[in-house]
Amino acid sequence: MKIVKPINNNVVRALDSNHREVIVTGKGIGFKTQPGANIPPDKIAKVFVMSSQNNLDRLNELFGSLPESYIALTDEIFEYAKVHLQKRLNEAAYFTLADHISFAMTRHQQGMEFQNVLLPEIRRFYPKEFEIGMYALQIIKERLDVDMPEDEAASIAMHVLNAEYNISISETVNATKLMDQIIAIIIQKNGSALLDTGDYYRERFYRHLRYLAQCVIKGEALAEYGDDGLFEILSAQYPQEMSCAKAVASALFDSHQFTLSREEISRLAIHIRLIRPKDKQTVGAFYDI
Repeated sequence: MKIVKPINNNVVRALDSNHREVIVTGKGIGFKTQPGANIPPDKIAKVFVMSSQNNLDRLNELFGSLPESYIALTDEIFEYAKVHLQKRLNEAAYFTLADHISFAMTRHQQGMEFQNVLLPEIRRFYPKEFEIGMYALQIIKERLDVDMPEDEAASIAMHVLNAEYNISISETVNATKLMDQIIAIIIQKNGSALLDTGDYYRERFYRHLRYLAQCVIKGEALAEYGDDGLFEILSAQYPQEMSCAKAVASALFDSHQFTLSREEISRLAIHIRLIRPKDKQTVGAFYDI
């Protein structure tokens, strides 16, 4: 591996064995070095490979503007999220997460308190991403001896959602608020006991609701599989759930001019039925949700 340009004493741009430009870190790796010099393998701590030259340049800028410890934290959180979620993540979120960590540390050093008003909703609707946020707080404590509140875990979870679904922070905020509004309609129509069922059906419901809310906020069409008369069957057998699903559809049209198809109303009604305390298996046989 050959040095292209030192960034600082511990970071360099380099060419790997495949002639890709990468960023390499290691103690003293850039100290008094020149372009073209070989990097001793035992000095390499981490090799950063980006999917585009633009992202490599952005990473170069991060190393020039942020403490290396913040970038190391970002990398560790990102790698943990990949394993935890078993998904490829959008590289662009790497940079916004690093900036957020830097900003959060500055706030902490200045004694500024931060309250994330979406903390309850993030914990409720995005449990896996919130767990990643809590892991981030744990390693911030271990690496920097800084205690962050759970509000920061929720904020980090939002950046993870950005990377996971390619949805902006503002879109995540709006989608989360929309999910809360949809649940409020369902509870108003059916009662609060509706959501007091086991994790399995509730998680499937939340997963579908996340997909629905993101499509509404981004203005994207929902996937369709064909109705095959299900709308009429459910209207006859489960009028309360269908009425509730129709109320949600009406609210989405009024607030976002988003039209739910008959099939999607049926799917939503099935989820509403499944999170009721009884008769889950009967309705579950109708449709693979």
